[in-house]
Amino acid sequence: MTRSPPAPAHDGSATAPVPPPGPSPALVAGELARIERSSTFRRSPLHRRLLRYLVTRTLAGDAARLKESVIAVEVFGRDPARFDPRHDTSVRVEARRLRQKLERFYVREGDGAAVAIRLAAGGYVPAFERRPDAAEALASLVVLPFVNLSGEAALDAWCDSLTEELIDALVQVPGMKVVARTTSFGLRGRSGDVRAIAREVGVARLVEGSVQARAGGRRVVAQLIDGASGLHLWSHAFESDAGADLAAVVHALARAVARSLARNGAGASLDRAAQRLSAKAEARELYFRAKYLMGRHTPASYRDAAALYGEAVAADPAFALAWAGKAHAAIGLHGMSATPDGAAIAQARNAVAKALALDPELGEAHAAAATLAFAADRDFERAERASLEAIRCAPSRAYVHHSYAWTLMFAGRFAEAGHEFDVARELDPLDPMLRVHQALLAFYRRDFGAAARRFAQVAADEPANLVARVLHASALLGAGAPDEALALFEAIARDLPGDSIGPLGVVQAHAVAGRAPQAREALDAAVTRLGAERFGPYRMAIAHARLGEAGEAFAWLDRAAAARDLNLVCLAVDPSFDALRDDARWPAALARYGLPAIDPRRPGASAP
Repeated sequence: MTRSPPAPAHDGSATAPVPPPGPSPALVAGELARIERSSTFRRSPLHRRLLRYLVTRTLAGDAARLKESVIAVEVFGRDPARFDPRHDTSVRVEARRLRQKLERFYVREGDGAAVAIRLAAGGYVPAFERRPDAAEALASLVVLPFVNLSGEAALDAWCDSLTEELIDALVQVPGMKVVARTTSFGLRGRSGDVRAIAREVGVARLVEGSVQARAGGRRVVAQLIDGASGLHLWSHAFESDAGADLAAVVHALARAVARSLARNGAGASLDRAAQRLSAKAEARELYFRAKYLMGRHTPASYRDAAALYGEAVAADPAFALAWAGKAHAAIGLHGMSATPDGAAIAQARNAVAKALALDPELGEAHAAAATLAFAADRDFERAERASLEAIRCAPSRAYVHHSYAWTLMFAGRFAEAGHEFDVARELDPLDPMLRVHQALLAFYRRDFGAAARRFAQVAADEPANLVARVLHASALLGAGAPDEALALFEAIARDLPGDSIGPLGVVQAHAVAGRAPQAREALDAAVTRLGAERFGPYRMAIAHARLGEAGEAFAWLDRAAAARDLNLVCLAVDPSFDALRDDARWPAALARYGLPAIDPRRPGASAP
């Protein structure tokens, strides 16, 4: 028997070959969504559920859990105490059928796939195989904000709407990664080398353009630029009358970009996107204005956007996108309030129902339905179904992955949430709220040092971001720095004297530092000045939990549950209540509120 010669010792003189990088999370997520909506899988909900479970667990770095017994419980709903693989072969049988379906899919419908998802015989860990010319198969681009060269300030909003709607149209094209609007608008006014922008946001192409005034109309000039070389690949001018329909300009631009990228089959997707905007002109204009306001992420902007969406659906009751927008505005406004608002939730439910009745494939509406299911109803199973439907309908939208990550995080499924956040960040790398929520995952994992650093970075980049400031201070509490946290909370209280979030933080900081009398004095003073109703039941529960007053904390949590307080969805993972987790009343409270029975203090803990 001949032995192979030993490998030479590495002396630093040569570099070992580096294997090519695996497919990106966004690329795999897009392929998974394409498989789920294919004719091969459309009528196989069990195989769709099994495939998504296997793929997301693998991408989340949790492949070690992919064992027959675990799959039987988590996918097939088997009783872990009774499952016996010697007698119940359902996992093996369905895995074999799934493998066969995947093979049929790539024979019949897999043309043009940038990556193939494979399942080898005898195992449950999927492989992600790059297909030939995969780099070309995934057209990745960012649309830079169109520049108003007319000198007319009134055209600024039109240019922003043109940019935003072009992004929305292009994300409908199968196999195309389009960076989301938040990152796009974050690049406004950036001068210098476009190649640096392409590297920063991870795209191969850029679209930039301008709008000029001409007699009786407008001239829209757009260019497609190669991100590696900086060379212009295509340029075109579109002439339109002053009163021309923005949707028609967007449709023409999107078709031209898709053609230049050789995206075969883009026509039907772009036609569908155009059809969704085929509302009455007045309703479309109101919708564009509302969407612009939603991007500001403030209570005032959500309130104004909700009013504009309401006017839009009044002008055209068949405008599904405006109904979905109305739902998101109501949810956003309610989420920024400390006190429950049943009317806002009722409005959101009605708007979601209207949107889905008009357009059952509208991803934004399914995402809003998911938020209502887990946050208002605490029905995580229904929320997950709605989230997966949103991803199936709109796999290239950062928002639907962000929303699903949010749901998974509150269910304690941290590894899967991390994967979905990664996908969302790849599609929208500069969105500050997405960065905050991804850092929140570290906070709920009790990695307070990492969370504090990430929140501090967002707060430094976005000083007006109240959520980042509050969470930075909260992470410092967990990291054992209550006096640093106290200074930050006091600054927040000075900046927002009418909001209870700053005073609540002051109470917590004193309590964590062991200064119970000062904490009690701060709470009494704040409640006297603002009123308990301005705190809201969930915040009052936090204050009492920090003070060690368990009975009062549980009483306020019951009030939060009775009022359908959206904040209650945080309870199962919120570090603010760690002092109550060993209380005999805790498990019953979680069950009563419909929340998962998990203990995030233990590494690897997750919900079933």
